[in-house]
Amino acid sequence: MANIALLVPNDELFRLTHDVLQEQQKRLFLMKVIESERAVMEARQAINQGAEIIIARGLQATIIKQYTDIPVVEIVLTRQGVMDMLERAKRIVHKSDPHIAIVTFKNMACDMTGLGEQCGVHLHEYFVQNPELLRPAALQAIEDKADLIIGGQTVLTVADDAGVPSLFITNTEDAVEAAVQEAFRLAATFDGTGGLPENAYRRTEAVKASSFVNFPYTSARMQAAVTLAEKLSETDCPKLLIEPVGRLYRAFANAIHNKSKHSKEKLVVYDCVAGESAYEELFGRLGKMNDAAKGTLQINFIEDLDRRSQKKLLEILMFRNVIAVSKKADLRPYLIPELYERLTAFAIRIPSLMETPEDIPFLADIYLRRLAEQYGRYHVLTKEGMKTIAALPWHGGRIQLESFLERLVITIDHRSLRPEDITGLYTEIYGAAQRMSMDVAAARTSIQQEVHASARTQHAAAQGEPWTAEQSPAASTGSFAAGRPSARSTPALTVQEMERDRIVTVLAECMGSREKAAAKLGISKTTLWRKLRQYGILD
Repeated sequence: MANIALLVPNDELFRLTHDVLQEQQKRLFLMKVIESERAVMEARQAINQGAEIIIARGLQATIIKQYTDIPVVEIVLTRQGVMDMLERAKRIVHKSDPHIAIVTFKNMACDMTGLGEQCGVHLHEYFVQNPELLRPAALQAIEDKADLIIGGQTVLTVADDAGVPSLFITNTEDAVEAAVQEAFRLAATFDGTGGLPENAYRRTEAVKASSFVNFPYTSARMQAAVTLAEKLSETDCPKLLIEPVGRLYRAFANAIHNKSKHSKEKLVVYDCVAGESAYEELFGRLGKMNDAAKGTLQINFIEDLDRRSQKKLLEILMFRNVIAVSKKADLRPYLIPELYERLTAFAIRIPSLMETPEDIPFLADIYLRRLAEQYGRYHVLTKEGMKTIAALPWHGGRIQLESFLERLVITIDHRSLRPEDITGLYTEIYGAAQRMSMDVAAARTSIQQEVHASARTQHAAAQGEPWTAEQSPAASTGSFAAGRPSARSTPALTVQEMERDRIVTVLAECMGSREKAAAKLGISKTTLWRKLRQYGILD
């Protein structure tokens, strides 16, 4: 009997599968809740542990199929499950012969022939291949005068904005049961030697080449990074992923490996630790480098790699497929010159969320959909709510945005998420923390101001010019302290004021170093300079 692994996107589906297995007195080799951006990595780890069949759903199943060589059994809607949802839809609409639309991924849908007539409704199907098409499909359903729309979080958001009733598409026990039965039936066909059955899904080179990174990003900066990564993946040149804030580098590294000629071999990951030698673990007889001899070696946090290991890595770069990852925007102080020049020539800079605000609505949709399934709280963002989310500064990147939305979903009781819900929680979480740090920032800022004042006084004296109080940093709108609220007065801050105060605080903490401040804020030095000009913080 082959080993079966379950990889699903939410706890609800995990628990449902667990209950089905208990009832059938069956056990799976591995069961895990995963994120879609980690689907390939999680699938490969499961395979390395011994999994021979994977049960998955929706987008995750599609991604896993593209980049693995083992059978994938998909959890799909069943006819009985669809009928149950149509009956619930009829009760909501209270209309004879209602027009009901189902908007979902094509690989999640079953054969729905005749279900509309059977349930006494006009059933309209809108099936898409990728997440970017969900919103247009929902808009089309609205234009087609649907009385109610069935779909996921993105679809429900569109329906709510248009004032159209909606119903969340849920997993049913019979759908999970059918997938489990299919997986065990397939497992029984294995020849007992680890060989795949003839009808097992096999990746083709055409499918592999058709997709690189499944990201719902539309920003020019992110697209440029993806395009560069795709081009470099086709060669054995070293690749350097730079992402000061966030963890998107993991998805990039997986995509680069999967696109390369080494994709059928291992992707071996090593995390550098500051102050520790990596030489034996990387280059020893049983080291990671040998383990990845025919595959790809991913070295995370290369800024912490010791000098001896750096020299050795430089020697073998031309003979191995290596992906280096850095959380530092500038690696020059951390690497030996030769390694620095070699790696930075092939640097892929993954932009932060602050640099690509146009991507926020897409990410918010994805996060809310997943969170809704996870917690069973089916919130939707109003149009104004989405505009508010997109306008807020997310210095902590995608992790901050996701965590904020999770708190929002858990704590807000009403379904529609309005601007006041968002701004209120944002100020509660982040505004208070910023104001609490003002006193510390003020002390550091005053020191910095004294340094600036001394330097300017000396310069003025050298030029024979008088130095007036109006020229002092404290009196100038260009000082670090400009616009900072007093300890006795903390009025409500606008989004722009909060962003400005954050920049002021970080600059003070970094003693005026723009390079360090930019790295801490998760933005480029150019973006920081532009914001300094915008907010009048430049000296």
